[in-house]
Amino acid sequence: MTFPLRRLMLAALPLALAFALPRSAAAQTGTVAVAADSLYVITLTDGSVLHGQVEDAGATVIVRTQAGVTVRLERQQIRSIERARPGAVANGLPKDPNHTRLFFGPTARAVGGGRGYLGVYEVFFPFLTYGVTSKFSVSGGTPILPGAVGELWYFAPKLTLLETETLAVATGVLALAVENETAGIVYGAGTFGGSDQAVTAGIGWGFSDGDLHNQAVVMVGGELRAGRNTKLITENYLIPGFDGSDGSILSGGIRFFGEQLSADLGIAVSPTDCESDFCWIPLVNFVYSF
Repeated sequence: MTFPLRRLMLAALPLALAFALPRSAAAQTGTVAVAADSLYVITLTDGSVLHGQVEDAGATVIVRTQAGVTVRLERQQIRSIERARPGAVANGLPKDPNHTRLFFGPTARAVGGGRGYLGVYEVFFPFLTYGVTSKFSVSGGTPILPGAVGELWYFAPKLTLLETETLAVATGVLALAVENETAGIVYGAGTFGGSDQAVTAGIGWGFSDGDLHNQAVVMVGGELRAGRNTKLITENYLIPGFDGSDGSILSGGIRFFGEQLSADLGIAVSPTDCESDFCWIPLVNFVYSF
């Protein structure tokens, strides 16, 4: 069986309907037990949000923000107080919970040990990822399509070799298996920049039925915070053709995210295929991080 690599990669990009998902008020302000050394998310009745340590949760709630400012609040001003997830907030802004992926392709960042996410790409392609260690994660799934459930599997281990606040380097595999036949990509990737703005570049080599192809697939993507809960995303590929012709996929869009949920909305175009009916595809992607 031969996998049409260019079309397979374009079809595998996320597709669904995106919308912003509000944070649930998990902890209300009746009686709140707080830990002095923990970070909390305090939502006010006017919709404002504070991030900081709760120094006193009595009749008057005293909050020290991450900027070191002390704020005194009356109970009737507060809608909810919730403990922030580890790593969910930086510099007073919520971090992207789906920072290990662009639309579909991976960044070099690690998921983290004991953490993971459930994503849905192209409506029918769920994807479960779990961090086995702080640097190594495994992903997998099967399409929820009649006749394909359990027949087609995808599997994607990833190892982050290096990660700092502004640089990450990783290697991994994206494999597809149908009965006794397999195909996929072995890749290496680097992410340069912080959580609010970064560029990810990667290179990979396709394989099928145990044979590694010598043509390299190149990916260049980027992310840029556009608002408190939004990012601009782009993900682009240069794909060699087996007949000597090169193809490309260009994509761009926006990500909406909260503390654990994210939704992407964008569009991908394959300029080299615009003479066919497979020229463009809308990109929509849902991810729940845990």
